[in-house]
Amino acid sequence: MKSSLQKRARHVYIIALLYLAAYLICRYIFDVRGVFPIYTPGWTGRHFLWVAAVISTLAAMFGWLKFPYVTFAGFVLGNAAGELFGGFQSDLPPQYLHYGWLICIIVFLLSCAVGAYIELSKQLLTKRN
Repeated sequence: MKSSLQKRARHVYIIALLYLAAYLICRYIFDVRGVFPIYTPGWTGRHFLWVAAVISTLAAMFGWLKFPYVTFAGFVLGNAAGELFGGFQSDLPPQYLHYGWLICIIVFLLSCAVGAYIELSKQLLTKRN
């Protein structure tokens, strides 16, 4: 019992450190006033990162140990995909349409579904055996 709690605590700590590093990178490197200002990581660092961090950390607290890493990877990939594909109409005047934030949220939600599938299928396999 104690080793299970220690394992969960270790994963919660690792996920919290990963999201803290992502926050610092998003806010101080990629934000509007950062070193390399780009839209999607700056927006997600201000508005969405904490939602993603809470979802991932709570899952680790309740014993889902693969889910948090899958969702963190989804957050990072969502930021990259959002920045790459989100500004497809940004050169049209008079408005600046950048949907990187939406792409990031959708990729994160898909990673939540994939992580839940992995965790639930693992639980079903252990119950069968």
